[in-house]
Amino acid sequence: MSVRACLILLLLPLAAVAAGGAPAARDSGGTGRPSLRYVFNSGSAQGWAAAAGWNLLGVSSKDEADALPAGTRGLMWLGDYDNTTCDWERSDGELGRLLAGTAGDRRIYGFLFSDEADPFACPNAPVRHRARAELVRRLSGGKLTVIVVDSNSGRQTLDQIPRWAGAADRIALDPYPCYAGKPCDYPWVRRVIAAADAAHLRYWGVLQAFSDHTWRWPTPAEERRLLALWTKSHAAVLMTFAWHWDGHELRSRPKLFDVLRRFNGAKPRRTLAAAVPATEAHYTFTGPRSVAFEWRGGGAAIRVRISGRWKTVRARAPIPTPFSSAGPFRVARVSGLRPGTAYRYVIGSGPSGTFHTAPTGAYRFDVEADVGDSGNFDTVAPTQGQIAADKPSFVLVPGDLTYGNDDGQTAVDRHFNDVMAWSKTAAYMPAWGNHEWDESTDDLRNYKGRFALPHPHSSPGAPSAGCCGEDWSWFDAGPVRFISYPEPYTSATWAQWKDAANAVMASAQSNPRIQFIVTFGHRPAYSTGYHHGDSQLAGILDTFGDRYSKYVLNLNGHSHNYERFVPIHHVVHVTAAGGGADLEALSSADKRTAFRALHLIHLRVNVTKTRMTLQAVCGPSTSDDQFKCTRGQIVDSYVINPR
Repeated sequence: MSVRACLILLLLPLAAVAAGGAPAARDSGGTGRPSLRYVFNSGSAQGWAAAAGWNLLGVSSKDEADALPAGTRGLMWLGDYDNTTCDWERSDGELGRLLAGTAGDRRIYGFLFSDEADPFACPNAPVRHRARAELVRRLSGGKLTVIVVDSNSGRQTLDQIPRWAGAADRIALDPYPCYAGKPCDYPWVRRVIAAADAAHLRYWGVLQAFSDHTWRWPTPAEERRLLALWTKSHAAVLMTFAWHWDGHELRSRPKLFDVLRRFNGAKPRRTLAAAVPATEAHYTFTGPRSVAFEWRGGGAAIRVRISGRWKTVRARAPIPTPFSSAGPFRVARVSGLRPGTAYRYVIGSGPSGTFHTAPTGAYRFDVEADVGDSGNFDTVAPTQGQIAADKPSFVLVPGDLTYGNDDGQTAVDRHFNDVMAWSKTAAYMPAWGNHEWDESTDDLRNYKGRFALPHPHSSPGAPSAGCCGEDWSWFDAGPVRFISYPEPYTSATWAQWKDAANAVMASAQSNPRIQFIVTFGHRPAYSTGYHHGDSQLAGILDTFGDRYSKYVLNLNGHSHNYERFVPIHHVVHVTAAGGGADLEALSSADKRTAFRALHLIHLRVNVTKTRMTLQAVCGPSTSDDQFKCTRGQIVDSYVINPR
């Protein structure tokens, strides 16, 4: 099993490592409690892992290392060696750009740059690894280099161990002895250790703590025995596989987790939740004078400074309960606020931040759909950074939030951490997409359980998982009424929405404070992208456009491109699916298309009482682009005035 493919490596070096010392010279083997513990690619669990005693965390960039919890450092992943091409995933030039600025960064401990390279398929692999290790050391100011060597292939493992001597500062060995349906093969671990000692390797050991179709969870007693084997060896570091693996999380095995937590000398379990900063934090407008905060972990209350005094609001467990991880998930409704006002807040013991109620005057909002997470799409993080830089009041996200049904439940948690680039200060206002509900591998519990939507409505045919309620919603922000529409669960869903939304539109049409009506949802009414427009939805929205003069804009995703149409039945339709997921090919043209581009583009909208100004903002480049622009460039703009 590949260590890179896992989500956690627990690092347990057996000698003290000074914070500013050179790790290559200090992580010598021995016995006793380790002073440094490492987690590789723990993603959304960084805070939890740190609170449970791990203080070296896996990262993939300098920025991630610099953002790690206080008191921790990062071991940075640099990409792999390809056993098919016998070459590196990243060129020397790419490596140089990735390592820029790391030499003086004390938050970066070292680098992991290869996972189970095959010296039999690629005879020059050890030589190539020595050269790359030297390059990494030169570019990083001499920081530690680490590779992982396959240790589960019998005779082939024992034969290759001597070949890796000197290929990196440390060679990590990963014998997993506990196979499904069998007792743990402790003698195999001893044979691997003996081979490493005979080859005079400077090595780390990898401790098994996972389950899949081949291997099983060790029992707590077996885990303690494995710990004893490794701590009595000459392994300088002990790495544990895995925090996340095959849909499981280490914390889901509380007794096993407790063995490792105690070995780390971490705080008692009852203090973990309070000690860990809240993750996946975001809030929604629930009315002109109220918001709802949602988060994972952290403390069980939020404090808000209202009229010069701090008010504590206790959180509760959401209904339904998200299942992407063990949680705990929390929701706290804060009311009695003033419209259009900013407030300071603190979740649990975390740092303070600022939120605001729904705006009453001029403001900005952004739109992105079809987002995903940074672990599966490299363009997600920079897109969220662009949106954060826009400083929007809120962000509409019309569907396909995480792709957890395709990419696993880890993607769900990581998405809600990715959007914390803006979601701690701007409201997250979603609509659901097909990837939230149409496959059994994910469902609406993960989303309805994470949001308290304003004026929530149910839809006929909604899936039983996550049922019932919050299929669509509406809210007012300044001179605009925003109305979401549901997914077409059945043929009756949109017909029922038409009747219910008609009353909401009529109310807005007669309200002198409302100048614009905007709808948003995942499916397009009009599209020349990969997904064509839906005729039933188009007919409904066309009718509303003819009936209500204030209805001027519809926003959607689903087709992975950007497209704006000229007004159709007085309504401008915009596909803004530039959240970070892969692009999809365009289809045939439509003469009513005003502008379209196959590129990641998010929408920025500036609102005043007399106009809405739409700006399409160029996002990160991809290999699928058929349109060229510079990141941050406004590639399309349009002004909507009241009718």
